[in-house]
Amino acid sequence: MSNRPTAIVMNMFYTGLGIARSLGERRIPVVGLSAHRGIYGNFTRYAQVRRSPDSREAPDKLLEFLLELGKELGGRNIIFPTRDDDVLFLDRYRTELSENFIPVIPPEQALNACLDKWQTYLCAQRSAVPVPRSWKIESEEDVLHAARELRFPCVLKPISSHSWRKEANWNHVGCRKAIGIVSMDRLLEEYTRVAAVDRRVLLQEMVPGPDDQLMVAACFVDRASGFFAGFTVQKLAQEPEGFGTGCIVKTADFPELLRPTARLLMQMGFSGIAEVEYKRDPCGEYKLIEVNPRPWDQHRLGHCCGVDLVYLAYCHYAGLALPAMEQQSEEHKWIAEDVLAMAFLRSLSRRDGRFRQLWKLAWGQRIYGIWSADDPFPLIAYVLSRFSITVAGAIFSRLGSVLRRRVSRILPREVKKVLYERKV
Repeated sequence: MSNRPTAIVMNMFYTGLGIARSLGERRIPVVGLSAHRGIYGNFTRYAQVRRSPDSREAPDKLLEFLLELGKELGGRNIIFPTRDDDVLFLDRYRTELSENFIPVIPPEQALNACLDKWQTYLCAQRSAVPVPRSWKIESEEDVLHAARELRFPCVLKPISSHSWRKEANWNHVGCRKAIGIVSMDRLLEEYTRVAAVDRRVLLQEMVPGPDDQLMVAACFVDRASGFFAGFTVQKLAQEPEGFGTGCIVKTADFPELLRPTARLLMQMGFSGIAEVEYKRDPCGEYKLIEVNPRPWDQHRLGHCCGVDLVYLAYCHYAGLALPAMEQQSEEHKWIAEDVLAMAFLRSLSRRDGRFRQLWKLAWGQRIYGIWSADDPFPLIAYVLSRFSITVAGAIFSRLGSVLRRRVSRILPREVKKVLYERKV
């Protein structure tokens, strides 16, 4: 075991915590990098977590940190990104890091094809993979030109997701990774807003259907040998609905997705781990939504169904024999318990009936984004540091709302008028 290279995990949120568990359970040495004090993944027993600069906010300082870490560890160690910013960082500093690190990212050309949604669209067309009709927008004139052919509803997306994710930009676009558009007036209004962040956007026809029609082909590709392994999952619920992040996702058998996915990735010249998302339209056709060239939140479902892509990638990049992949048909669900808990509270507050729907969807054999019986401290730390405060705030807000309504019923009309005028 001691001759195995160390796995470096960038950030210890869902994805990074899952990587640490997948490899740490196999007694592979893991170092987790965290720029965020108190994050739940910092408390896992499967990684030695070190405070480090952030790839998004301080890439130059992170490079210095990693060069020192590389000298300390020696050899060539496998480094896993967990966000697009991490991927871009590793691509930017490939040469500088090459002496001590092997990044789990695709070649530069393939990486650009994944991270640039317009290039993804063109690659899908060339590889005969169905994709919603799309337009590259760089000005208001482009919007007006596309509107001649466009049908509503449609979706406005960043060409490169990371351009919207920077803190100031993220707030400016309303903390939305995609924007649903139902009219021309709304399209012009939203484009004007996001153009202040980045004038380059993708305008795409919306694939109709609920969130449970979103499917994912999860893959590992070794382009040199032609080796391909994968499994498929289905999103059952997103938060927020429509354009959110999957909070209940299950393993599901959609073998028809793997062949077009392999064709697309080969067209890109891809190698490494990919999450390829599709949406099934009312006619039953799967249309490509996006390609993520890295591990993603729900990758631990591969461990459950016998195709652990993280371990497979580690063995490949470390030069070890590839493990046998024996896919299992038993259904498992991945749950983001913190997001789900807040969705439950919002549903109860609004009395919209979604609580019962989510509860039913979450039932079954489950794994969690944070909780693990073998590694309990991340969830304990989360509950103590953040969730308890959030829940208490939601409870007190609800109690305050109820109290205000009840007090309002017994106040004289004149008092209510005064309070209203003072906006109390």
